[in-house]
Amino acid sequence: MQSYQLLLKEFLMGRVYDYRIELKYSQERMAEALHISPRSYVDLEHGKYFFSASTFIFFLSTLPEKESLQLLKELRAFIERIDQNDSS
Repeated sequence: MQSYQLLLKEFLMGRVYDYRIELKYSQERMAEALHISPRSYVDLEHGKYFFSASTFIFFLSTLPEKESLQLLKELRAFIERIDQNDSS
């Protein structure tokens, strides 16, 4: 279970950073959008903190619908690859 969490954390860390840059948000603005403190956001971006379910929902809501759906598709494919590797 822990390896799953680490892999998901790495996957989402990269995505949240990329989207923050794409949206031209400061770390403070992204923290505001996610309804977390700026310190928590910095920790999230640097892998010291992992998304809660509510933070993830707020993250999805910052994205245009098409990008939000794309991220969910990428996440599903990522999880399927992990499952396949675990069963091998």
